[in-house]
Amino acid sequence: MSQPNEERIDYRETADITEVHAAIAREHAEPQAGTMPIPMWLGVLTAATLCWAGVYVGMFAGGFNASIYNEYESSPEAFFPIPGGGIKPPGETELPLVQLGEKVYNKNCAVCHQPTGVGQPGAVPPLAGSEWVDGSEASEKRLLGIMLRGLNGPIVVKGSTYNSPAMQGFGAQMKPREVAGVLTYIRQAWGNKAGEVTEAQVVAAKKAFADKVGPYTEAEIKAIPVADQLDAGAPAAAPAAKPAAAPSADAKPTTPTAAAPPPAPAAETYDLAASVANGKSVYMQSCMACHQLTGAGVPGAFPPLFGTEYVSGDTRRLTAIVLKGIVGPLKVGNTIYATGMPNPSLTFPVLANDKNVADVLNYVRSNWGNKPEPIVTPDFVTKVRKEFEAKADQWTEADLLNFPAAK
Repeated sequence: MSQPNEERIDYRETADITEVHAAIAREHAEPQAGTMPIPMWLGVLTAATLCWAGVYVGMFAGGFNASIYNEYESSPEAFFPIPGGGIKPPGETELPLVQLGEKVYNKNCAVCHQPTGVGQPGAVPPLAGSEWVDGSEASEKRLLGIMLRGLNGPIVVKGSTYNSPAMQGFGAQMKPREVAGVLTYIRQAWGNKAGEVTEAQVVAAKKAFADKVGPYTEAEIKAIPVADQLDAGAPAAAPAAKPAAAPSADAKPTTPTAAAPPPAPAAETYDLAASVANGKSVYMQSCMACHQLTGAGVPGAFPPLFGTEYVSGDTRRLTAIVLKGIVGPLKVGNTIYATGMPNPSLTFPVLANDKNVADVLNYVRSNWGNKPEPIVTPDFVTKVRKEFEAKADQWTEADLLNFPAAK
């Protein structure tokens, strides 16, 4: 008979089956997939969050329009008080125009023109002491045209030439009072001593420049007489846009407006204004992400669409680029752009339609200082597409520099 092990550890084990089963009963059941519902409170919270997200996106989406950056464009006043407009909290008063303008300037303009209004040498013109703000070239109508529609250079300010300012228009982003405020501010800051721009003048200017497509150039701004005033009390001020659309004898605008008589196309009945309007929509969908709203591109990545022979030169070559794309680096001006351009028709199905291709080319060639002649028609695009239908790959820079002559 063996002797008990004196060194055995006592684990307090028991032979009582009741105690053993009690320990097992305290254990939770193993979870099984698809059989464990989420708590009711979590389901209610999730549903409420999804409903709130739908309402929020619906009100603040700006119509999902790529050209609109104002999150209040969809008018969410029904649920949210909007600073400076809509439903105001009790007791809230509007800021004086100059104070509002300073806030708007610091938010939208100071990054380029600097907080002191001195601009950036050779790139962004100054606002302090500028003849366009408070001097021989200044008028409310000219300033409002630039502010609402934007400006592409070159432009001479205080004796210096700024070759490539590309200022976007803020007509869709800012409320009339905000535009009036920021223009009043810059006309009275940094030593400027010009008068106030009123909200009524902004409303009148929006009507006057409603038909203007794309940013202004210096020549177009100069075509607006300094003495030409906005009729802020008139219900319809659209005729006031005529000076901007009709060039003077010594200052011919390079960018036509929709109101200007279009150059004679191959078919005299071709509606250039309608083509440009549709082309703008196509551009916003398929081109703006790379070439930007102002057509200025992205340095080193995507070339600009103004001031280049590729846009203003051979229309047939430009059409072929849009149809097939570009691979490898491309030198535009003195800059090499390495990103290339995929076949747009494959990337953006909207460009598989010859009319949309013609329209977007007319839009690009009617803006940013480009010239729209000759007008691109859908038939012309169809002809070019057929000519190069056997080409399976994209164009290289060498291909474009030695572009084949028309057969």
